[in-house]
Amino acid sequence: MGIFSFFNKNKSKEVSEPSKSTFKEHLIDDFLIVTLPIDWIPYESDRFRARTTNEKLQMSIINYGNQTGERIVNAAFFKELKLELYERFVTEGEYEPYEDLIVTNNFITKSFKVDDETQYYLTTARNVNGRLIITDIIIRELDDYSTDMSLLIQEISNSMQLKE
Repeated sequence: MGIFSFFNKNKSKEVSEPSKSTFKEHLIDDFLIVTLPIDWIPYESDRFRARTTNEKLQMSIINYGNQTGERIVNAAFFKELKLELYERFVTEGEYEPYEDLIVTNNFITKSFKVDDETQYYLTTARNVNGRLIITDIIIRELDDYSTDMSLLIQEISNSMQLKE
């Protein structure tokens, strides 16, 4: 599935995918390129953040190095990294979990209802120049849970590439 393919809800071959001009590339931390919808406008912050003009949607991307040396990144790695945190969201933060946990060898994702918003979390990781770099993507939307948004955060993760 490509970055634009999930928008094609009508399976008719006559319907074309949206123009790539509806998305824009952004450089994160001088080494990672990510593609986001153009109506998500970056703003000044301690990390990369973007929001819609009506501020009903806000997202952030943060990279951090966990340790030096090559590390095997797989589903077990992501479970160990995030499942306990997600459980604390529920027990201590009183987040309401959606039944949408996905763990693969490339990422882990989970969504929660928090007050009036839905929060979508996705974590991915890669070995870069002898360091393990973990990337967290968080989308906060003042709206009900959306399968489309859950797919979009995965597509954002899939769009990430190292700057050459």
